[in-house]
Amino acid sequence: MPLFNKKFESKPIPPRTSRCNNGCPIVNEDLDDYKQISLNLGNKELRFADGIWIHSSRKGDVDEVIRLNRRLKSLEEESNMSDVKIEVLLDLLAEHATVINVLKSNKEK
Repeated sequence: MPLFNKKFESKPIPPRTSRCNNGCPIVNEDLDDYKQISLNLGNKELRFADGIWIHSSRKGDVDEVIRLNRRLKSLEEESNMSDVKIEVLLDLLAEHATVINVLKSNKEK
């Protein structure tokens, strides 16, 4: 008699045949339409891009701002990584200088 019988195994779940159980039609939405949201306020036009509202007169301005924001984020990450590397190198240098000073003091005795 096996320790674990097949009655403890889970049964496979059958795949869903439709999106809704009540026979609703499948919604075909184009999400690209919602990525280009613009708001006209008199003589000013605001565009929502990458989580911020941008004042621009042309669509190309929005793309340029998005590109520059991404470049800024990557440069900030690179700067932070450089700061961390400098801190590690300074710690290693301080540790090495301490070891040298201890060895010199032991050698003088």
